[in-house]
Amino acid sequence: MSSATTRQRYANLDALRAIAALAVMVEHMFGDLLRQVPAATGPISIFAQSLVQNLSLGRFGVALFFLISGFVVPFSIGGKWPLRHFAISRLFRLYPALWLALAVLTTTAWLAGEAPGTATVLANLTMAPPLLRQPWLSPIHWTLFVELLFYVFVALLFFAGALRQVGILLGLSLALIAATVLPVQLRTHGVVNLPVQYLGLHLSFLFLGLLLRLWLVERMRGARLAALVLVLAQFAALFSVSQFSLARGDNFVMEGLRPVLSAYMLAFVVFLAAIRLDWPRSSLLAGIGLTSYSMYLFHGTVNAAVYRVLPLTGQLDDIATMLVCTGSTLLVSWLVYRAVERPMIALGRRTSSRRDASLIPSSRIAGEFHGRPGWNRLVAATEAGIQSSVLHPASDYRAARHGGRSLEMDPSPPPPDIAVEAAREMSVSDKLVGGILGTAIAAVTLSWFALLGYVGWKIAESL
Repeated sequence: MSSATTRQRYANLDALRAIAALAVMVEHMFGDLLRQVPAATGPISIFAQSLVQNLSLGRFGVALFFLISGFVVPFSIGGKWPLRHFAISRLFRLYPALWLALAVLTTTAWLAGEAPGTATVLANLTMAPPLLRQPWLSPIHWTLFVELLFYVFVALLFFAGALRQVGILLGLSLALIAATVLPVQLRTHGVVNLPVQYLGLHLSFLFLGLLLRLWLVERMRGARLAALVLVLAQFAALFSVSQFSLARGDNFVMEGLRPVLSAYMLAFVVFLAAIRLDWPRSSLLAGIGLTSYSMYLFHGTVNAAVYRVLPLTGQLDDIATMLVCTGSTLLVSWLVYRAVERPMIALGRRTSSRRDASLIPSSRIAGEFHGRPGWNRLVAATEAGIQSSVLHPASDYRAARHGGRSLEMDPSPPPPDIAVEAAREMSVSDKLVGGILGTAIAAVTLSWFALLGYVGWKIAESL
């Protein structure tokens, strides 16, 4: 497949990412307006108030991002060392741009005389400050931790051979929702004062994207029912936690249930329509979508800089301010994409492929072994063993829909000893990664059992 064709086939989802990123940007600009000039009565202020009371564009954009990631990311695992390739690709894809954004945030805060602590900066560099009990340098970045945990779940499910098991995916998603709803309900009814988090509910939307992939593309039996059940459970959970969140002011529900509920409904409908109709087909949006990660990371910083020159007032002049913010963010994002993101993605690919190449002999040596008796049988057995443990989806969902599969084989297979060594190293490498991730998930599972035991004990005490 040519690079032009590949770009065309990915344009649909890239354009969808652009819509999500722009929605988040607009929500934050309107939020900035309402916070900076809350008493403003101009037309833009009135429009912003009306919008945030009926539709949370930010939550719409985040939900759309989650659905896209769930639809695409799990099926990027492939190759002869799938988990290692997956980890390397995610590392080089996400962290360099994040570190640049954090450097800008830290420098800006330092110049303003509000330099963050060293522990906070280091925790943000990991993309997991909540685990280290540190705040985000930018509250906008909270979704990164959700994505990171999803990658861990995906790697574990792949290692366990359950990445395409509909029943397991549905059960896990419902358990994640329960992890959010159960503590809220127990606190609401005065049973036990458990800590509340919305992480499980957010993660369930990523798994919804995965189930939608299995339904709409893979045509797997039971996937449609599982996706519909999960959607109903998610909306029931939103109803269940909305009043608690609103009363506590924890920002999961800020203006009321209606804007959040309408945001999730719109995201689901837009995503479903995009997959069904192969929409939107816009080269402009597709180009913007390529820079959506940098837009997400830098738009807050860019907006703050623009507001210093063009402060928000709630009047019609704010349209020009917001256009300047948008244009400046697009320019900065394009520069970061070209200077940081794209080179780092390419470096990640080279780093991952260099390891593979080091295990493959030259074509001359391969040619000497190719004619040996039993060589083809050994290669076939080795390749079969590797392929049986690796999921090889098509790189694009339309290719998969039409039965397209792409298993890249080296035309000059390595000698038997090197082939066996490659297979052995693959097995050891993936087992090592799986063992580390397995230990982590086992610790989380044990903690949940301990929590459930504690809840049961408290319930028994209250009876």
